[in-house]
Amino acid sequence: MADGLAMRLSQVGKAAKGPTPLLSFLAGPHAEQVAACWPAPHDRFFALPAARRHVAVILLARGERDLDALARAVERHKDADLARKIMSGGDVPAGLMKAMGRLGETQWRLEDYELFLDLFRDVQANPVLRHMSAIGPEQLSLIGALPTGLRDARIVSLTPGLAAARDLGIAFDLAQMIKGDGSAPRLIARWARAKDTQKLFTMAIEDLQPERFTRSTAIPQLPAVFEPVVTRKQLEKVALEFQNCLRDFAHDLALGKMAVFIWRVAPAVALALRWDAAGWRLAEAELAANTDVDEAQLRELVAVLTKLGIRIGPGLGVLSGRLGRHPHGQVDDVGDTFHDRLELGDLWD
Repeated sequence: MADGLAMRLSQVGKAAKGPTPLLSFLAGPHAEQVAACWPAPHDRFFALPAARRHVAVILLARGERDLDALARAVERHKDADLARKIMSGGDVPAGLMKAMGRLGETQWRLEDYELFLDLFRDVQANPVLRHMSAIGPEQLSLIGALPTGLRDARIVSLTPGLAAARDLGIAFDLAQMIKGDGSAPRLIARWARAKDTQKLFTMAIEDLQPERFTRSTAIPQLPAVFEPVVTRKQLEKVALEFQNCLRDFAHDLALGKMAVFIWRVAPAVALALRWDAAGWRLAEAELAANTDVDEAQLRELVAVLTKLGIRIGPGLGVLSGRLGRHPHGQVDDVGDTFHDRLELGDLWD
């Protein structure tokens, strides 16, 4: 009987050292680590300002082992010392701890904290973060999806979501290809003057249109391992070999809007390049019978083509269509995989 009572008391004692329901709610996946540092009822942790609770979780999640020293530092050290600690030394932008006080009451995943710290170091994103009344992982993902130049407070405020930010970033890169070197500052200044979301995305669409309309350039010269399809007879032969509808694109090939190559590796890949105002891009890559190329081989193909100046990603027509829909809350789910981001298969744009 005495042994049973002692065991039950021991279990109660162990339970008391674990996180309370409130801590589990606030600290989420970090609750056990916080409870080890500030045992139940966790009063000293709850009494900390929000910024210091976030600092504690960052240090714990990074693997800090001396819990007593960590607790003393978080409770007693100056804000400047804690800022340097989580920034791993070096120059620390002003206002870090003040901004961390606006990260909310619940603790984040370590990768979200690291993104916040990276963005806080960024000279473009820093003013945006310092002037936000509340900061959450969703806003950080949106800012992080924008190229550095577009991390302007006005542009960020007019971008309706992560998918819109990604497409705006793609449009920014392509607009620079179309407008030429040195166009980035002009594009940023112009887009930052947008009066609303509709105008911002209309500007992006406009800047994907060249100043002068020209025909496509000569078909790219690729290494010998890429067999170009340049005659109707070749096209018909390849269409039979790959059991696909390539022969339907004879007109586009004749006009110079499209180029077809066979990448003679094992297994052979039929690939189509399309031309638009931003240059030649990879529009399709498939094995025989329209079978998808395995990711390892596809990555190898993309690496080769990008070194040769062939771009990847959406065609200008497809991207412009998406940009026009974002202000109305219409989001096309492109997907996040490597294959998704290539946006192959839109030969009819």
